[in-house]
Amino acid sequence: MADLPSDPLISLVTVAAEQMGYSCRATEPDELRLVGPRGDGPHFLWLHNLRRRLNEQPFEQWPGLIADHVETFLARVDPDYADSLATDEFLTVRGLLRTRFASSDTIAGIDIVGRYVAPGIIQVMVIEQLLTAEAVTTDQLDEWQIDSTELFELAEANTRAAGRLQIEWRNFNDAHFAILSGSDSASAHSNWLGDYPVIGTYGALFVVSHEGNVYAHPIVGPNALTAMILLGKVAANTYRSEPRPISPAVYWWRDGEISLAAITEVDPDHNVEVRPTPEFEALLTSLAVTCEFAVVPAETVDTALDALEQYRQMCIAPDNSANPPAVDDLIAEIDRNGGAVGFVAAAADSRGAVLRTWGPNRGQHLLAVLKLTKDRDLAVLDVETGHLYDPRGRVEVHVTVGDGRSLPYLTRALLDDFVVAAADPDDPFLVVTRADETYIRTRRHEWVYEIEHRAGSASEHFRVYTLRHTVARDVIWAWACGDPSWMVAVQWRRVDPTSPGIEAASGLEILQDELSSAGSDLSADALALLDTFLAVRDTPIPSTDLAATENLAIDPAILRELASSHTEEARPIETEKPDDPDET
Repeated sequence: MADLPSDPLISLVTVAAEQMGYSCRATEPDELRLVGPRGDGPHFLWLHNLRRRLNEQPFEQWPGLIADHVETFLARVDPDYADSLATDEFLTVRGLLRTRFASSDTIAGIDIVGRYVAPGIIQVMVIEQLLTAEAVTTDQLDEWQIDSTELFELAEANTRAAGRLQIEWRNFNDAHFAILSGSDSASAHSNWLGDYPVIGTYGALFVVSHEGNVYAHPIVGPNALTAMILLGKVAANTYRSEPRPISPAVYWWRDGEISLAAITEVDPDHNVEVRPTPEFEALLTSLAVTCEFAVVPAETVDTALDALEQYRQMCIAPDNSANPPAVDDLIAEIDRNGGAVGFVAAAADSRGAVLRTWGPNRGQHLLAVLKLTKDRDLAVLDVETGHLYDPRGRVEVHVTVGDGRSLPYLTRALLDDFVVAAADPDDPFLVVTRADETYIRTRRHEWVYEIEHRAGSASEHFRVYTLRHTVARDVIWAWACGDPSWMVAVQWRRVDPTSPGIEAASGLEILQDELSSAGSDLSADALALLDTFLAVRDTPIPSTDLAATENLAIDPAILRELASSHTEEARPIETEKPDDPDET
């Protein structure tokens, strides 16, 4: 027997091979050259996987494990060592076909049947026996005369039919992840993560650092960042230490597709850096954008300042008293299905609750919170904007505001805020809807309010102009409440589909609408101001001469004075409808 290398593993493998009649010589680190008793071979045995597997076992068990490993290897590579399976017969092996993931780097240049999955990993086909798994080669594929796509479908069906993986859940820094195991083809199940309860709103993060285990995290909120870093460290470390390594990267499963989520790098001090791809980093950024809402019993606050103070107290001095029943009920519902609308936290005490949400769609979050609170008599403070939403006295209609907000109800206080607030001149800044094509809306341009309503179709579309926010407010509120007084409060005109609307409305149209609306008593001064405003509005600017332009300008303060110069006393509105149906 030749002198044995000092490495215990190489020594023991050499002894085992020679006992089986093979000469054995180390050619490279962790590579042995074996030649059979009749000179057949050479056969090359790599020790990377065996060394990693043995590192987890007591040394006294090594000789037996090594002998089994060498015998299994020789049975696979040397037909003369033992009777081997006739893999050239497709009917013989079709039930043994399985799929697995493999590293696209380590098998580069090897003649096997595989297909691309994602950067760093490919799906390969193997013939799985009791102790071995032999990769299918292109020569075998040609011999079987079967299409590779059909063969992969068969191998995948066999793999899935062999049984589901077992799931064990772990938690680390509030990032839950699952370990899926229980099969020598566990990696292949990454293709079918949707069959397992590990998929979140945005799919799942997973790693297949080595064969036998899949680590997965459902993506539902900001803790995806923590999970990505955790899984990246697991992947980088186990890829270097476990048998049958596949990939040190982190992958993203969504809607049945797999893409790269992050790459990992290990520095000389064994620190792991996890860097997301631009696409996954964009998702992380959107998940990190949060909104905060204070939810309090409506009867405990009258103003947004009251609600803000309660929010401040809940944040700096939470108490342990019993929560209001409505708040407990709210928290229970969020626990049941809050992930669907992006809730990540719900801290509560005797004064109310602080809700935090993730995701960039503020309007969606606000709508979700208002739907959850409106029937529980809970007021909502949007902490960032300072808006208070008190559901008392509400009318159940759908409200859309020009800044993107959507509300499931309208109150008189909210309507005051919406009508008086600044408007985008290009879009309706307030739309109140009962059903498709049944709505009332208003917008403001140069201190003139346009009010439109539609009653089911384009032929029932009417418009009116006014300079008074109180008219716009009262008409919309009456419409929302089902009070028919809105129909005769102003002189509605049928909308011409070709009409450009408020931006091109003539001064005469505005004046006629203003004088015909109920309670339109104008003082002499107000009427003079109105004439001045409309004259300026209808006068085209003759040139770009700045002096001429300044002479035509009108002080916005005058317009505000005009808007407040009308008689504001409440007047009964006649409910008798006009005879001409076109004027309704």
